Amino acid sequence: MSETTFDNPTQYENTEVMIDGEDVRSIFESISIFEDIYRPCITGNIVIRDSDGAGFIEKKGIEFIEPITLKFKNANGDELEFEGVLNGLRNESVIKSTKIYVIDFTSKSVRANEATFVTNSYKDTAPEEIVKKMVEKIGGEIETDARGKQMNYIGSRRRPVDVIKYVLTHALTQDSTATDNKDSKKEQAKGTTGFLCWETLDGYKFESIKDVLAGKTGEKHEDYKLQLSNRGLPMDKAMKSILQVDFKQIGDFQTKLRSGAFASKNISFDMDKGIYKEYTMFNKENMTEKQEKALTSIKVEGAPSGTETFTRVFSKPITNQKFTNDCPIALPLSGDQSRGALQQNAGQQNTFADQTGGFTFYPQFKFRAGDVLDCEISKVKDEYSDGQPDKKHSGKYIMQAVAHHF
Repeated sequence: MSETTFDNPTQYENTEVMIDGEDVRSIFESISIFEDIYRPCITGNIVIRDSDGAGFIEKKGIEFIEPITLKFKNANGDELEFEGVLNGLRNESVIKSTKIYVIDFTSKSVRANEATFVTNSYKDTAPEEIVKKMVEKIGGEIETDARGKQMNYIGSRRRPVDVIKYVLTHALTQDSTATDNKDSKKEQAKGTTGFLCWETLDGYKFESIKDVLAGKTGEKHEDYKLQLSNRGLPMDKAMKSILQVDFKQIGDFQTKLRSGAFASKNISFDMDKGIYKEYTMFNKENMTEKQEKALTSIKVEGAPSGTETFTRVFSKPITNQKFTNDCPIALPLSGDQSRGALQQNAGQQNTFADQTGGFTFYPQFKFRAGDVLDCEISKVKDEYSDGQPDKKHSGKYIMQAVAHHF
């Protein structure tokens, strides 16, 4: 932790706010920066309060495409830095002699992505290697511990981010499998798959959803508490206070059923062999005991109860030979990997978040999307409660999104 002279955890210093090389610290009203594990870029907005007719925007000829640089320091001495580009004017309003501009901005990679087209072909290449090359094409650096099964892909002049999106939903983790019992009609799909790629202020990350959910991909932030403000606390402890907690959703069983998160069937017709297959998947690993009981109790007309129950039907013809011109028959899940990705990806993506909410903190410049928060939510101590931590809401959370507001 760096040296700091701040007396209050709410304080911070805006050391640099530049637009097109011009200092705008005296006229900006608010700044927000957003990271999200479901977005391959950083976004944000800046609100500027300017004079009408002779202000900074008109005088400097700002076209809302210029570079923007931000630097801040919080009460812990931690620094936050961002370099990006303005990405359009969202709103402009006039109040008497004052103009208020709401301007969006993004990371530089967004602009680089628009002018880059992928013509490469990838034969038996690990998904993390494909994503790494795509991130390099848009000027980024990536950190990853992901290890997926080899896949094939032809760029076909698609943009790097489009290629990344394809890999996220079509690549296989080491846990994903699908049986192939020759002429048998009934088959089983097992395991889970699915990856995430997102940008943080420290660079790009590419990880499997399973590892993100297990807290293996980000930094761990511990000992944060929902507590009353206490000016007698040392600064490092005061900065670990949670100011507000808002839980928007706990469980949505109906949506999970419809998405095929727990049980599904894939009608897969093999175009090479002319064989009809039905792949059933029962995602027991990602269900609680009560969810499994509720699912298996559903009575489906003409089908036995239990693991044969399914709540979504997929249909995908398969052409596994399309990436080979040799005489030997391609190995299962080597060319067309849909039998290992279609149901398994739906099962992982839709069971990722069962309990979601929002936490408000004092300025935290080391938080990144994908990090782990270990927190304690206390109850009020009175004649009905002993003031012990709330067991339902205390514990570990994955940071899906991080928003910095100034």
